[in-house]
Amino acid sequence: MRFNLKANGADSLKSAFENIEKLNDIMEGGEHRLKDAVIFLNHGVELLLKYILRLRSNALIFENIDQYLKAKEALKKRNDSSKTVFDMDQKLRTVGLLEAIKRIEYLCDIDIPKEFNDTILYVNKIRNNIMHYQVDLTDEETILLVSKLQVCYEEAVKFLETQIDDLEDYIQDSRFELTYEEYQEQHAEMWAEMHMEDMIEEAMREEYEEELEKMERGTWYT
Repeated sequence: MRFNLKANGADSLKSAFENIEKLNDIMEGGEHRLKDAVIFLNHGVELLLKYILRLRSNALIFENIDQYLKAKEALKKRNDSSKTVFDMDQKLRTVGLLEAIKRIEYLCDIDIPKEFNDTILYVNKIRNNIMHYQVDLTDEETILLVSKLQVCYEEAVKFLETQIDDLEDYIQDSRFELTYEEYQEQHAEMWAEMHMEDMIEEAMREEYEEELEKMERGTWYT
C-alpha cells in the first residue's frame, strides 16, 4: 500500500465535503462533524499545496531547504532505495499551509486568487481556534459557519483543479451547488468577519506597544 500527497489531500477534501454536507441535516450533536470538516479541509488544502510545490521541486516542501539538501546528499551516498530523507534526518519538517501559499506565489510564480486566499485564511483561523483554544457557537452561528465552509471548499477546489491534473477524478461528486447570490452573501460576511478580527488584533497590538513605551519611560503606573 502506498500513500502520496495528492491521494491523501484529495481524501481529506472528500472527508471535509462529507462532514459539511451531513452538518446540514444535523440539528444537534454535530460538534464533532463541524470540527472534522474544518480540520479535514485545512489538512486537504495544505497537502495539495505541498503537492503543487513538489511538482516544481521536492526541496520546496521542506522548511529548511539546506537541511533537506544535506539529508538528500546523505541518502544518495547511502544508496538504499528503502530509505528516505526522513531516515537521514528525523528533524526534517515540511512547510505549513501559509508558507506553502507564499512559496507557490513567489517561488513558483503562480497567482493565488484573492477569493481562495481569503477563504483558506478563514479556515486556517477557525482550525487554529479549535486546536489551540476554545470555540463556543450558538445554533445560528453554527449554521452560518457551515455555509461559509461550503464557500471555502468550493474556492479551494476551484483553484486546486487549475494546478493539479485529474484532481476532479479524485473528488468527483464532492461539490456544493451554490447560487451566485448565496456565494456573494457568504463571502462578504466572511471577509467582514476577518477584517474585524484584524482590526481587533491591531488595536490590541497598539495598546501593548503603548504600555511597553510607558514601562520604558518609567511611567507605567500612570
